[in-house]
Amino acid sequence: MLTPYKYGGNTKYGIDCSAFIRNIFFSSYNILLPRITSNQAKKGFSISQKNIDKGDLLFFATGKSRKKINHVGMVIHVDLHKIFFIHASTSNGVIISKFYQKYWNNRFIIAKRII
Repeated sequence: MLTPYKYGGNTKYGIDCSAFIRNIFFSSYNILLPRITSNQAKKGFSISQKNIDKGDLLFFATGKSRKKINHVGMVIHVDLHKIFFIHASTSNGVIISKFYQKYWNNRFIIAKRII
C-alpha cells in the first residue's frame, strides 16, 4: 500500500516528512524526536556532507524561504558518495530519493546524526 503525503498526517493513510522520521526513530530505536521538522534539526550533532552515513538525517529548505528548514529525510544507503534517503514527499508519498540530484543538493541545509 502506498502511503500518500498529508501535511500534519501521522498514519498509513497519510503522513508528512517529520511524522515519518519520528515514527522510524521511535519504532526502530525507541528515540522520541520532536514532531516538527525544524525542531528535529536541533537534535543530535551536525556532520559534514563527506561524513554522511546510513541513519543520518538530512534537512532541507524546500519552501519559498531557502533558509527555513521544512523537510527531512533519513539516509538509507551510501555508495561512493552517492547518498540515498527515504522521506515522505508531497508529490509521491513515501519514496527513496538521491541526495546528489540537483533539486535536493540546492535545497540542502544540514545533516544531523542522532544515533
